[in-house]
Amino acid sequence: MEANIENNQNEPQGGVTLFKNALVYGLLTGGAYILASLLFYSLDVDPGSKVQYLTFLILIAGIIMGIKQFRDKHSGGFLSYGRCLGTGVVISVVVGIIMAIYVYLFFSYFDPGQLEKMAEMAEQRLVDQGLTDEQIDQAMVMTRKFMNPVFSAIMSVFSMAFWGTIISLIVSIFLKKNDESFDGAFNQ
Repeated sequence: MEANIENNQNEPQGGVTLFKNALVYGLLTGGAYILASLLFYSLDVDPGSKVQYLTFLILIAGIIMGIKQFRDKHSGGFLSYGRCLGTGVVISVVVGIIMAIYVYLFFSYFDPGQLEKMAEMAEQRLVDQGLTDEQIDQAMVMTRKFMNPVFSAIMSVFSMAFWGTIISLIVSIFLKKNDESFDGAFNQ
């Protein structure tokens, strides 16, 4: 008898699981991130520029669209806070993995000199802050240790997962929709 219950959050409609939905939206959002990155690169936007923060809008939009799609199309219009959060986190981890691959390929093969340019900009910022030559040299030794394609790729995954989780925690408050019906109380 329990197998006949429709609209159960654990048994999505149409055979689309939460993970499959999040994977699709993670891939779409990751693609949008790559396009934005290439656009900023072709326009020669400074990597430290505040314009780069506009890419957070891509992540926010991807998470919102992914959660809403699963809630409205595959979960009977209802989705708990936890499942909203889980969807957002999976989307952001997928985006992080895609970006890690892209960052590694970009810094290793497409423009290996970009990391050196970024190191020079970081050094100039230290000079502008008025640090001594000794302080700048110490800071740059550490900076150069971490400025390589592998570390940059790993940081892409962790930073995307971190920011995606923060965004998902907030967005899920507004996108959750619990089934308050009598049957919904037994399906959760």
